Order: sequence, then C-alpha cells, then structure tokens
Amino acid sequence: MIKINLLRPEKKEVAAGGGAAVSFAEEAKPSGLSIPAIVGAAVLTVVGIGLMYFLQAGELANQKRIFEERTLRKAELEKVLKELAQIERTKMELDSKIKIIGDLKLKQKDAVLMMDKISRALPDWVWLSDLSYKGGAIGISGKALSNNLIADLINNLQNSNFFANVQISQTSRKKEAGIDIFEFRITCQFVPRPEAKKAV
Repeated sequence: MIKINLLRPEKKEVAAGGGAAVSFAEEAKPSGLSIPAIVGAAVLTVVGIGLMYFLQAGELANQKRIFEERTLRKAELEKVLKELAQIERTKMELDSKIKIIGDLKLKQKDAVLMMDKISRALPDWVWLSDLSYKGGAIGISGKALSNNLIADLINNLQNSNFFANVQISQTSRKKEAGIDIFEFRITCQFVPRPEAKKAV
C-alpha cells in the first residue's frame, strides 16, 4: 500500500562542514529574474537592433544616393572640361592664324615701304637685277654705268634712315655692247619706322 504525505514537509537543516545551516526550502526558492522580464529585455534588444538596422540601412541608402549624384555630376563636369579644352585649342589655333595674317600684313607693308625707299634711292643709270628680302636683311644686285653711281646709291640708302649697315659686298666691271658696265652686290638691313608704316 502506498502512503502519500500531504502535510507540509518539515524543514531540515544540514550543516555544511560545521558552517551555517542551509534549509531545503531556501534552496527551492526561484531566482530574482522573472520570465516576463527576460522576455521584455529580449524584445527590447531585438527592437533596438532592428531600429539600428533600419537607421543604418537608411544612412547607407542616403550615402549611395549622394555617391551616385556626385558620380553623375563628375561625368558632367568632365564633359564640360573636355569641351572647354577643345574651345581653348580652337582659340589658340585662331590666335595663331590671326598672328600669321598680321605678320603677313606687316611684312607686306614693310615690303611695299622698302621697295618705295629703294626706288627713291636709285640714281639715274642704275638698275637692279635682283632683290632679296628675308627677316629684315636685304640683298641688292644691279648694274651701273660707273662706280660713282654705285657710291651714290649707297649714300642715298644710308641717308634715307631706313637702311642700316649698308655695305658693298661685290663689284665687277664688264663690257656690254662696247660700254663699261659695273655690276654690284649691296647688303643692308631694313629698319622701318612706325610713323612711316602708318603713312603707307
């Protein structure tokens, strides 16, 4: 026959190594943390993690959007820079062409002025057979009936103030149709004056 004791069990004290007595009833007491508190803490932790996740996801999406906008802006700016570089190259080419045209006009004016001054300096019975002009340096070849006429040409060139370093580099005497002809070569430097250029 089985007997069941429905009475409250008596407290039994057990001495542990002569120390303080511990009762079985005290050992059976539950801990201070309750299940609802643990569940609540877990829920709060999950909610906090979820909130941080959504905040970080939103920030990441915002940074990604900014990055895409800046990438697009960079591509637009690079296109503009390429166009500006092309415009600058075109401008430089046009400036170069304008300078060339200006130099040609200036040289044309110089050439006209030079020819005018040389023709004015020519004495009678002196004629030119060749004329070279490069970088301001002039070479004049011609013929005259006497050395005195060649000397007159040199003096006229020097006195015009448009020619510098006038020198005779070559002279020779020949007979043509029974007449003495003096061939000569003169070198000099053309120095145009600004006021003379304006007058041309």
